[in-house]
Amino acid sequence: MPPIEVIAQRKFLLENPRGICVSPPGLGILDQIEKEMGKDLSSIQLSDLSESLLPIIVENLQLAKEIEMRHEGNQVHVIMVNPAYRSLYASGDLKSVHFLGCPLVSAIACAIAKSTGKIVTIQKIDVSQEDQAVKVLYRIVET
Repeated sequence: MPPIEVIAQRKFLLENPRGICVSPPGLGILDQIEKEMGKDLSSIQLSDLSESLLPIIVENLQLAKEIEMRHEGNQVHVIMVNPAYRSLYASGDLKSVHFLGCPLVSAIACAIAKSTGKIVTIQKIDVSQEDQAVKVLYRIVET
């Protein structure tokens, strides 16, 4: 992570450490989720996150038909059936969607990060054509 001073300057390209700063594509969805919940996700434990988060995504925002979330150690497994942004993964032109995730995958990563207070990475995204599912493996980085 860059120093807070660099983040505050809103620099896009970083020198030390070398890299780029990108706003998560799911940040707007995360804001809407918190508005629907009426609370900040930083006040929710990871073990309780799925109970609060998933009904908002499925019922209130209707961004997926079904979602299942499972936490094991420093990994979180999410299976989404017919998510709203599934078609983005089929486009060969969008390379960034495979490491940043679609807006929904990104929003869930942001929710996990906010709940745990730790960095979260998207390790793997599998898209199934048969059952219209998107399976995502997130990793919580222990610092």
